Amino acid sequence: MMNTVSAKNFFLALALIACVCFLASGDSASAQNEPVTPSAAITDPTQALETALASGQAPPFIYNRERPDPFFPFLTQEIMKAEAKAKAELTGTQKYEPAQLTLVAIVSSKRGLLAMVQDSSGIGYVLRKGTKIGENGEVVQIAHDKVIIEQSLKTVTGERTSRTIEMTLSKEGEK
Repeated sequence: MMNTVSAKNFFLALALIACVCFLASGDSASAQNEPVTPSAAITDPTQALETALASGQAPPFIYNRERPDPFFPFLTQEIMKAEAKAKAELTGTQKYEPAQLTLVAIVSSKRGLLAMVQDSSGIGYVLRKGTKIGENGEVVQIAHDKVIIEQSLKTVTGERTSRTIEMTLSKEGEK
């Protein structure tokens, strides 16, 4: 039993060595062919293809620039860095969307109405007309019982749309 196993291993090792030697000696004519220069392929791709086929070489790879590159990233590094920077600079109420804030009070002052909102952890913020909320929302009006926020959104097609969100002040005892 042991002799047959070692004989098979010896035969497999010998066959492997023969394959490696055969592949290494290979077709030396194809290894010595003169490569097509990239500048020739770029200037006239049809001539480079005809030359390669006439000499017996494999045709060079020629990329058709008229079609989009499938391996080019959709988002360039500059766009990704700008988006990350814009998100990092969000402060105060810009960190929260209107649905994440609760309207607690509306106060009247000499300069107009002010609204007080609270996030889920209990931290309070003061809203005035023009205060930014979320990434693309802004307080447009403060009434005696509600705050109106307008969000401008960009659709997939690139159109700008806006939607209005109302935060109403709940009376004491209401949920």
